[in-house]
Amino acid sequence: MIALSVIISGIFFGAVASAIARRKGRSDILWFLLGFCLHLFGLVVLFLPSVCKVGITKKCPECAEIVRAEANRCRYCGNEFLAANAAEVS
Repeated sequence: MIALSVIISGIFFGAVASAIARRKGRSDILWFLLGFCLHLFGLVVLFLPSVCKVGITKKCPECAEIVRAEANRCRYCGNEFLAANAAEVS
């Protein structure tokens, strides 16, 4: 009975760590395994910064937070991004 509860809690913590890691641009499979094996300690991904992926995300020049590449305004500080090319804004 104890083994079943350990497996269920491992799946829960693994799924939560995986979902958080995916939102931060990190490997969701790796963090699922860490959450499954280490349970609560696998949630250390909460404290890691987001990863900037070229073409998908960009870094705000004002507050240095990671936002989506298509964003016109930073969701953290409200900084408006300038259009890189007038042809793109059609």
